Amino acid sequence: MKKFLILTYLTFTIISLSGQTQDSLKREIELNEVIVTATRTYRQANDLPVQTNAISAKMIQNFPVLNIDDVLKTTANVFVNRSWGIFSKNAAVTMRGLESSDRTLILVDGLPKNRLAGGSVNWHNINPDQIEKIEVIKGPASALYGNNAMGGVINIITKKPQSDLSGNARVFYGSHNTMGGSVSAAGRSFDQNKGFYWQVNGNYRRGDGYIFELPEYLDETDAKTKLDEGGGSLKLGYQFNEHNTVEIALDHYQEKRGAGRQVYAPDGSFDEYLTNTFRITGKNLIAGGLLQSTLYYSAENYYGQKESFNDSKEYKLLDAYTDREDMGLMSNWSKRLSAKHLLTAGLEVKAGTMKSHEIYCTSPDEIEAASKMIIYGVYFQDEIKLSPEKWQLIAGIRADFSNFFQGWQRVTNPTKSTGFEESFYEDFPETSWSALSPKIALQYQLIPQLETYVSVGTGFKPAKLKDLSQSGKINKGFRLANPNVKPEYLTNFEWGFHFDQNEKFSLSGAIYHSIGRDFQYSIGTGDSVDTGGNSLKPVILTDNVAEISVTGGELSMHYLIHPQLLFQASYSYNNSVITSYTPNINMPDYNLAGKKMTEVPPQLFYAGIFWQNKYFNLNVNCSYIDEQWFDIENTIKVNSWYLINARISHIFANKYEIYFDIQDLLDNPYVDRKGQLSPGRFIIGGINFQF
Repeated sequence: MKKFLILTYLTFTIISLSGQTQDSLKREIELNEVIVTATRTYRQANDLPVQTNAISAKMIQNFPVLNIDDVLKTTANVFVNRSWGIFSKNAAVTMRGLESSDRTLILVDGLPKNRLAGGSVNWHNINPDQIEKIEVIKGPASALYGNNAMGGVINIITKKPQSDLSGNARVFYGSHNTMGGSVSAAGRSFDQNKGFYWQVNGNYRRGDGYIFELPEYLDETDAKTKLDEGGGSLKLGYQFNEHNTVEIALDHYQEKRGAGRQVYAPDGSFDEYLTNTFRITGKNLIAGGLLQSTLYYSAENYYGQKESFNDSKEYKLLDAYTDREDMGLMSNWSKRLSAKHLLTAGLEVKAGTMKSHEIYCTSPDEIEAASKMIIYGVYFQDEIKLSPEKWQLIAGIRADFSNFFQGWQRVTNPTKSTGFEESFYEDFPETSWSALSPKIALQYQLIPQLETYVSVGTGFKPAKLKDLSQSGKINKGFRLANPNVKPEYLTNFEWGFHFDQNEKFSLSGAIYHSIGRDFQYSIGTGDSVDTGGNSLKPVILTDNVAEISVTGGELSMHYLIHPQLLFQASYSYNNSVITSYTPNINMPDYNLAGKKMTEVPPQLFYAGIFWQNKYFNLNVNCSYIDEQWFDIENTIKVNSWYLINARISHIFANKYEIYFDIQDLLDNPYVDRKGQLSPGRFIIGGINFQF
């Protein structure tokens, strides 16, 4: 597969401009800027029939950001669930009333962070200091991006050198003995828009962590969620002219996070990741159009040590290894056929593999599994200027074809620790599926400041490799592999508008209704197994058993009260319901119809204000997250919570910045869906030097 790809390749934020002029502040907060992700072509934000949000490097720099997903809370209808703060193993970022983070496509420089093997996106290995802009596109976008783009797309675009030599260095220290730093340097050697450019950076962070268990449930095995992480990246490129560029990028990241449990082992339970990514990108003018192509490879090596006492007070120790690889080729070509037609066409090949090995150190159990998936996609889009010119139409369609193959599992010497009854080896049958994803949007300019649109779009999400080919014990019970799980599909009907007045006030919003079919849920089969505790574990099977609907709306407002005072707010509401339930023949006869989707807060609210003056820059914001259901049967609720965050900074000598970030200013820790506490007030102070 690697050889094939190589041969084929021959592609309400609050802005602070500390120490800058008021005019540049206005330029920084202008919403009607260039957006690429929505159409894969360069378009003004307010000229797009979709709800978008752009978060610039300056916005990130002047926002209380400990992880890059923190800043996404400023965007309407984006739910960021990171209950342990920087000590969380991962964050769940969802959009438009949909549960599960794999229904939102996350890109870095156009490359997918969502792995075909499944699992949450790793946000830790994205360095906020290296980001140029984040583009958020809301609503189904599979017509351009294929799998996982059901709720929307978040594209993180990294910086490129803009001068002969530049760089920065940062050190910081904060709560729970958290400390670290980062350093970067970049440059270019251009002569008449031609030449080399380069960029290198590194970062490191460690912390002692905290105990997340509620005081009434503490025991001698509870431990702090300590962390130790760091990495670096290298970017090299050559620009032949304005339209022809080749670029190579390498990223390396390693992290180790405590899981909050320690019995006998010195490090207790922990999760460790090693991630390496390589890409080569080319941009060329071909046949009068711009061709962009990218070849990439990413490997994630995971090791987890798990130790605990079971219900019978028996000590259990497990070593778990998982290797995930993703590779692909993406290529798209855009050309203006006439004054009224801009055509975009593209193709993608994505391949993913997973290998896992679990070794039980306190029993003879050993489990191995592996599987592969490949997806081929081709798409077309036409952006049409209608007569009169106040009308525009965007129509696109994409076809995806996938194959699941070489799936197998081996279980050796099983005991009650794993729930298997005997040793076995199983080959899973090869399966395939296809998906057709159309989208059409029509926009009309009522007046120069106001545009309105209607759209119909589609999205889909394939099954995870671990659901297709890996049976075994999980937190909720005992999972059975199901190689017959098919993709789930969503169709969205939407009306929206954009209003922008004199760069001082803007308002945008949308109402929508989404219908989903073949949604995947993990449901009990009615059977149970003995895994060594005091009670039997339910047997769970993931299958396409439900249809869902989401009816909702969102509103975003941006108001420059004064050249030095900016206010932004957003609100969203979603009614996410399972409308019908068709169980597998092996599942018990109970009905989920009418139940609310889990881990979906109906209401999200954000408000923030930024004040810039000659003494300091102050950013204060508040986010509210509504209550949500924890379980699919709607018997347990997670209470609502709110957070107030702040950042105060001062720049001196035009090079040095001293800052303090405060998360949860009022020290109001909340309890998450697992019954565990957030960190409460968290303070980081640091010094940043730029040249």
